[in-house]
Amino acid sequence: MKKSISKKTTRRNFIKASALFGGAMILPSCATKRVKGANDRFSVALIGVGGIGIQAIRNLKNAPEADIVVGCDVDDDRSAKNYKTLSQIERFKNIPRYRDYRVMLDKMGDDIDGVIVSTPDHMHYPISAWCMAQGKHTFCQKPLARTVWECREMARLAKKYGVYTQMGNQGHTSDGWRSLKEWYDSGLLGKIEEIFIWTSRPARFWKQGIDVKYPKGDEKIPNTLDYDLWLGVAPYQPYSKAFVPHDWRGVRNFGCGAIGDMGCHFMDVPYSAFDLGFPCAVSAQTDPFNDYSWPYSSTLEYEFNSPKGKNGKIYLHWYDGYRKPEHIRGIDDAFLKDKRNADVTVIVCEKETVVTDEYGRRLMVYPNKRMIELKKAKAFPEKTIERSVSPMNAHLEFVKMCLAGKNPNANFGYASTFTEMALLGMVAMTQGGKKIEYDASTMSFKGNKDADKYLASLYEYRKGFIE
Repeated sequence: MKKSISKKTTRRNFIKASALFGGAMILPSCATKRVKGANDRFSVALIGVGGIGIQAIRNLKNAPEADIVVGCDVDDDRSAKNYKTLSQIERFKNIPRYRDYRVMLDKMGDDIDGVIVSTPDHMHYPISAWCMAQGKHTFCQKPLARTVWECREMARLAKKYGVYTQMGNQGHTSDGWRSLKEWYDSGLLGKIEEIFIWTSRPARFWKQGIDVKYPKGDEKIPNTLDYDLWLGVAPYQPYSKAFVPHDWRGVRNFGCGAIGDMGCHFMDVPYSAFDLGFPCAVSAQTDPFNDYSWPYSSTLEYEFNSPKGKNGKIYLHWYDGYRKPEHIRGIDDAFLKDKRNADVTVIVCEKETVVTDEYGRRLMVYPNKRMIELKKAKAFPEKTIERSVSPMNAHLEFVKMCLAGKNPNANFGYASTFTEMALLGMVAMTQGGKKIEYDASTMSFKGNKDADKYLASLYEYRKGFIE
C-alpha cells in the first residue's frame, strides 16, 4: 500500500487550544492518499505490544497482506514475551522497537500505513489523534476513549483527516448482531421490552472499589518501564504495581471499569441490532466508591426512546461485579442462579426471548427447545445484511478494508456514538442514584451541571502529549 503521509507532524506542531471542555487539539492538515490493489500490502505499527497487543500479533501473523513493521511499548518487561513471539515469525523478525509513539512516527512515518493502538484507556485519544494527524489509518482498542468529549473528538478528527478507522470490539465483526437485526426486522421477535446484561467483571479480573487507595509512593519504578510515558496525559501519581501494568482499568484517571472492558462487547449486540442510539436517561446504583477508583459493582438502567420498543421505550439493565437480575420474564430462575452463566445478555421481546454471550456468537431463542421448534418451522429469515470480511478478527478486517479502500463497519463514526452511550453509565455512577436525562444534541444533561462536568476529563492533560 502506498504511503499515506505527505507531511510530518512533530511534537512542536501540536497546539493546545481553548474549546468546549478544553484540551482540544489543532492539528496540521495532512493529505491522505488511499490506494487499493491486489498486490498491495499494509504496513502496521503496533502501539502497545505487551498485554492485549498479542491479539494483533496472533490475528495478523498468517495474513499475507499485513506486515508488522515496528513495535512501540513503554514497558520492556511486559512486552518482551510478545516481541519474542514476533521474532519467531519470519517476516516480523528484527523489527525496530520504540518506547515513545511520537518518536516512532517522526522517524518511521513514511514506512507506516496504519497503527493499532492497544494501550490503557486514557491514552487512546491522544495517541489516536496524533496518528490520524499523520495520515495514518487507525485501529484503537475498546473503549474508543475515556470520556464522551474524547469520543466526539476522535470521530471529528477521523473525518477531518480522511483516514480509515476501527474500534477493536471483535464482536462487531461476528454474525450475532446482524442475525439479531434480521430476526427483529422479519417480525420474528416482536417489539423489544427489556434488555438485561450482566458480567462478573471486575470481580474476577482486577481490583476496584472503596478499598482501592491512592498509592503511598514507596514503590520503586522498574528500570524496564518508562513511567512518564505510561502516565502520558494523566496527572502524576506515584508508581504502584497495584495498577501498572494491569489493574489501571478500575482507576478513574486511567480506565472505564467494567463498562469500558465488557460493556463495549456486550452492549454492541443490542445497540447495533436495534439502532438504539443515545439514551434519553440513565441511572445507577453502586457499591460505595471514592474519587480514585470506580465501584466494585454497579447496576445501571439506560432508557431509550425507540419505535422498536414496547410503548416506544426500550430499557437496558446492566449489572457488574457480583450483581445479577433476580428475575426475568420468560427465563428460568435456575438459569439466573447457575454460576456458569456469569457473562450473559438476555433480550425480552413480545414474541420471543433471546439469549447470547458477549460477542453474539451463541445467539439463540430461549429455551433451546423453542429454538429447535423455530428451526424446524423454518421461521428464521435469510441473511440480508452484509457480513464481515473477517469474522471475529477485527485486526484483519481493518487491514482488508483499508486495502479495499473502504471504511470498516466499526469505524470511529459508529464507535464514537456507541462508546458515548456506554460511558454515560459511568457519569450516572457519580450522581448518587439520581436519574439523569441526556440531550445528545447539546452533549449535556438537562438541569444537571454536576453531571455535565464528567463528560470531559476532570484533569488537564499533561503537557508534551497534546501540544
